[in-house]
Amino acid sequence: MTVSRSSSSTSRIPSAASSSRPRGRAPPNSSKSCAPVLLALDTSTDWASVALFDGRDVLAEETWHAQRRQGDELFPAIERALLSTRTALSSVDRVAVAVGPGSFTGLRVAIAAGQGIARGNGAALVGISTLDVLAYPHAPSKQRTCPLLRAGRDQFYAAFYQERNRKWMRRSPFLVATLDEICQKIGTHTLFVGEIDAEIEAALRDLLGPKALFASPASRVRRAGYLAELGWRELETRTQVKISEIEPLYVRQPSIRGSFEQPFASPPSDERALGLPKRS
Repeated sequence: MTVSRSSSSTSRIPSAASSSRPRGRAPPNSSKSCAPVLLALDTSTDWASVALFDGRDVLAEETWHAQRRQGDELFPAIERALLSTRTALSSVDRVAVAVGPGSFTGLRVAIAAGQGIARGNGAALVGISTLDVLAYPHAPSKQRTCPLLRAGRDQFYAAFYQERNRKWMRRSPFLVATLDEICQKIGTHTLFVGEIDAEIEAALRDLLGPKALFASPASRVRRAGYLAELGWRELETRTQVKISEIEPLYVRQPSIRGSFEQPFASPPSDERALGLPKRS
């Protein structure tokens, strides 16, 4: 995960309070701009999501099936979030973007938008793995969790997560492999999350039997609210980098050896600790 803050504000992003504002809606209230506001953007796959977050509460959130229309639909969604909370775009001083793995074209949409807003506002920018976002809300289950995203050609992006010492840890590298290759290395009950359709679920049940557990359909969907929480934490704790260094995360196919049930040669460090969502 990488974070950055712009040192200049030479680029200008059109205000959300543009002439396209729906009639009858009040303009953003600039008097609310004192408190820090983070804008989270995720266009990693055909599902897209936008959220506004103030460090404590999700102020607005929208998740939708973009079907490869992310480029056309992202900024209208941002505008709706700003209008619904009476927030000016210029008030956004932090931006979090999902950096993948995922669709090359889709990832570029959110990253380019986030970079533009960060430069225009002089805002901090952070990139968060899409797999981290998928796994994060399932930390309270304390169940080993594997988020899955299609990578094409019968392959999937994946990683393994588990709580250790009250920290939600990524316990593996990011992977790209077939379901069979992934499942051959699983020796315990595992919760699968992500964009899992009936065909994928059936294949996992055939490969793993009762070891394959599944989150409910609604809880599998990525939400920018969780991206916002992770992004806020990163900006509070990590060293910042240049905005131009926020790029899509590319996962190369590794040689999958050994078992994911064994410790890795390089034990996870705090660099992979994602924290825990607040428990109710």
